[in-house]
Amino acid sequence: MSRLNAASHPQVAIKEDLYVKPPGRSIADRIVSRLELEPASSHLIVGGVGSGKTTQLLMIRKLLRATEDVRVSFIDISERHDLSKLQAGVLVVLAGLALGGLVKSNNEQAVKSARESFTKWAHGWLEEVEDFDSDDEPDEPSDEWEGEPRRLVRHSGLLVPPAPPLRWDIKEKSEQLVVLRQAATETYPHIVFLFDSLDRLTGMAPFAALIEQDLRAIRAAGIGVVTVGPLQTMYTTGRPLAEKFDHFYHQSAVDVEKNQSGHRFLTQVLRRRVEENLLSTAGVRRTVELSGGVLRDIISLARAAGEEAYTAGASQVRKHHVDKAGDAFGRTLMLGLDKDELSVLQRVRTAGQFVPTSDKDLALLITRRVLEYVNGRSRYAVHPTLRPLLKQLE
Repeated sequence: MSRLNAASHPQVAIKEDLYVKPPGRSIADRIVSRLELEPASSHLIVGGVGSGKTTQLLMIRKLLRATEDVRVSFIDISERHDLSKLQAGVLVVLAGLALGGLVKSNNEQAVKSARESFTKWAHGWLEEVEDFDSDDEPDEPSDEWEGEPRRLVRHSGLLVPPAPPLRWDIKEKSEQLVVLRQAATETYPHIVFLFDSLDRLTGMAPFAALIEQDLRAIRAAGIGVVTVGPLQTMYTTGRPLAEKFDHFYHQSAVDVEKNQSGHRFLTQVLRRRVEENLLSTAGVRRTVELSGGVLRDIISLARAAGEEAYTAGASQVRKHHVDKAGDAFGRTLMLGLDKDELSVLQRVRTAGQFVPTSDKDLALLITRRVLEYVNGRSRYAVHPTLRPLLKQLE
């Protein structure tokens, strides 16, 4: 059962040799090839929850570690920062802290100052400034005036540049990032950062701020970036953000209905975790079918089916145990759906028609009620566990 914990970090699966290479060239293979040619390029991976994006980041790290002149760092932002308070500058600070760790033995004044600056930006600092009553400030400067200098006001020019300028605080961090990057060059000619967790953002505004500010600052330092992003980046107003990256990838669900190699791949995923004497061949086949090709769902369904079998006193998980688990899974997905959403799901189920244009449509994709398969062209389908329930409602 420990091998069927969908909530465990994908690193555990890789470490315990549970990872199964998908058919064809994976996203990790493609990104690594491009990073070997362009170490300072930028890459965005988008896909539904549980589709395996984090696993691809970890495989990129594993593959790049075999390249001698590349230093790669995996950073799970959610472990270092509250995602609900995400703002521009967070990625730059995390990158600066990581670079500072690489050159911690370098005590040159500029490098030491840059390391200390990123520590201050990350954790805050106290600064003692002269305090005075504004009424005590004279109208005109004079030799007798010993207070703080009068503040400067920057007025915007009439022309607006096509790309918004870096904020003054981001620009300062960017300059310090360059200092650390140059200090690390001798030991690490190429540096790549892998950023995880940004696909969990519920709004596009924080992600847009990071792209407009942090991505530009990090790339200006000659550093490669691979990050995951919200699924909305693929559609409507999110598309311009995807175009800010050199390369864009869609990690879709595995098509187990139209693609036999996909079915074989997920069968291997299950068999790597569960022996045949515990999970029957028919049980494996049914689990793969009901998962809809979503990696996280296939593991969750297999675990739930195992619990069904155990509570029933069975020594092996069979097809009817998987069906029970699938029914419970589908009923959970049905919760909270309104009349309009049910109508959309019925149309997808019966005609395969789905054009995501509204927030509600995107929510159906994000919550995996509607699955998108990309095999040359997109195909949409209702999650298999929902189909019998929708048919009953019809």
